[in-house]
Amino acid sequence: MTGWTLIPGATLDATPWRNGLGTSRNIVTRLGADGALRWQVGIADLEQDAPFSHYPHADRIFTPIAGDPPPELAFHGGPFEPCPLLTPKPFSGEWPTLSRIPAPGQAFNAIVDRRYHRAEVTVLHPQPGEMLAPPQASHVVLHVLAGRMAAAGPGDSLLGSGGSPPVKTSEGGVAILVAIHPVP
Repeated sequence: MTGWTLIPGATLDATPWRNGLGTSRNIVTRLGADGALRWQVGIADLEQDAPFSHYPHADRIFTPIAGDPPPELAFHGGPFEPCPLLTPKPFSGEWPTLSRIPAPGQAFNAIVDRRYHRAEVTVLHPQPGEMLAPPQASHVVLHVLAGRMAAAGPGDSLLGSGGSPPVKTSEGGVAILVAIHPVP
């Protein structure tokens, strides 16, 4: 699997959120020379209503992947908005954000410092035998929710770039594709 690095889901450690009110398993975290977050993708456990951590200069994309009924978010003290499963929801990391969790679940998160990067999150439903070509991006993360893609099974991720070869889907399934682009 030249051009891709397998990140087994079983190797991801739970780490506390910045605000200490939950945990995540970060798949990839990139820091700048100053030690500040440049971009990150991971899986958050959603177990209770909680405010989101504050991320200055960041854009976030929140994609619920488990929970029935799914979570709801409220921004700037406004009304709660439903967040359907497998539907990416972008918002600013500076916005005061509250979550309402009617049932335990999980969300896939992509966070980028907008001064350096921008992110695109796409939910894929590939068919058996389909070849998934990575988008042109400096970094690409393919997270498998169901099925098999190359050596990755459910809960595993692949890290590559726009120059990585296509990934063959051996079983139909569901995956989340994150493209990280540098800001010129």
